[in-house]
Parts: sequence; C-alpha cells; structure tokens
Amino acid sequence: MSFFLSIGCANCHFFMAKKMKNPVFADYFIHTAFNPVYAFNGQLLAVDLLSSFLHRSLNVAVPQDILLAQVDSEQRLQTLQKQISVIESHHDFFLQNNIAVILSIDHEIAQLLLSSDFLLHKLRSFSALELSIGENFPDFKSGKDNALLSTLSNNFKLTLHNFGSGKAPAKAVYDNLFTRIKLDKYFLQQTLKRASYSAVLNAITAQISDHCQQLIAQGMDEVNMLEKITPFPFSGLQGALFPPVPESELTTLTETPDGFSDGQC
Repeated sequence: MSFFLSIGCANCHFFMAKKMKNPVFADYFIHTAFNPVYAFNGQLLAVDLLSSFLHRSLNVAVPQDILLAQVDSEQRLQTLQKQISVIESHHDFFLQNNIAVILSIDHEIAQLLLSSDFLLHKLRSFSALELSIGENFPDFKSGKDNALLSTLSNNFKLTLHNFGSGKAPAKAVYDNLFTRIKLDKYFLQQTLKRASYSAVLNAITAQISDHCQQLIAQGMDEVNMLEKITPFPFSGLQGALFPPVPESELTTLTETPDGFSDGQC
C-alpha cells in the first residue's frame, strides 16, 4: 500500500485530491541538506533537515517556509513524504552516531501529524527525530495550556529554534516542553555586540539551562563570536562557520570541522 493511500484511508478528510492552488509547485523539486549542530569538542550533536525547492529550469531556489505558505494540504503532504523518506533512509546512521535529526514543522503540519494515526505511528518510530517549532507557533504564550503544543511535547522531543526572538513570552520554556532550545540567531548576534553581553548571557543560561537538555548558540558566523561564547554553558554551536551539506555528504559531518583544535573550540 502506498504512503498516500495508507494515510488517506485513516484521514480522508485531510488528503482528498483537489485542484492545486498554485500549479507552480509542480515546477520545483525538493533539495535536501543537513545543517549541523556541534558540541564545543567538535562532536556532531544534531542536524537540521533543510528542504528547499529548486526550479526545474530556472536558477531559482525557494526556502521551504516561503513556498509551503502558498500551497495546499496535498502539496504539503508531498513535501512531508519526501522528508520522512529521507529520515528513514538515514535513521540507522543517526542512531549509530547518537545524532538527533530535527524536522521543522508549522501549525498545519502539527495538526496533520496528530490527526493521522499512520503519521503519528510512523514518526514516533524514529527515535532520533526531534520536531522543531518557533515562538510564532499559534498561542505559544500559553505553554502547556496550549492543547496542541502540549500534545506534541507528549508525543515527540521538541526543539525551540528561536528563543529570544521576542515573538512570545517564554511560558512554554518554563513549562519544560522542549528537549533542545536554540537561542535566536539575531538576538544572540546583537547581544554579543553589547558591552554587557556577558551579564546577559549569564542570566539567560542560568534561567534556561534547567528547562531543557541542550541549549544551543546559533549564529556562530565568525571566529570572534566563538571566542566570546566559549565561557558560557552552551551545549552546542550552529552557524555559518559550520555550513550545511547536501544529503549526499551527510556522513562527512561526523568529521571534526575546522575551528576546533585539541578537541576544543
């Protein structure tokens, strides 16, 4: 039985074929890459699964969040099918190397997952999988009182990918809904430019560290940024110093990247 038919049998109301709102979707194919998260000793902790859409004839690449905002549920499902296939094909690698694979979802995909017994069972079978949301998730401010968010946390490991973006209060963080929390890239970069950055980061790490298993510093685009955050108790690093690689080069990410010496950043 096909992937689509299996899902459709249980949740026909979500996946009945309908006329495409934006036929330009058919002009693109999905390109997969992995964005690494490294510990300070150079160990690969996790990878974000990145899906972008490449035009079949034009030299155009569109990020997932932009194109998916313009398409219908059927086309979103096609994208999710591809992502699940990629995770499944590399899942043994993730497990053998103790690497988490992080899949970004939005409100609609979250509803889709929790409404489909097939999808819920399929994704829960991936023990290396974490689902990632942002502070712009609807009613994020309600934390565990948000039924959808609470149910997601009960069924999956969750990553918050933009803590400090200012989109919503941090109740969901203090409700311990997240396994991994990433400081917002732009917030952290702006903080590091301030003379008081040390006090700010000390306060943040002290407040947040007890509410997640790993706290990640994003936006590590320059060596001087690494030097500034080294004294703080972050679990890992992510940024342009450690760029994404295409799916075909996933295994190369386990090699210690440039910027680490003697097992330390």
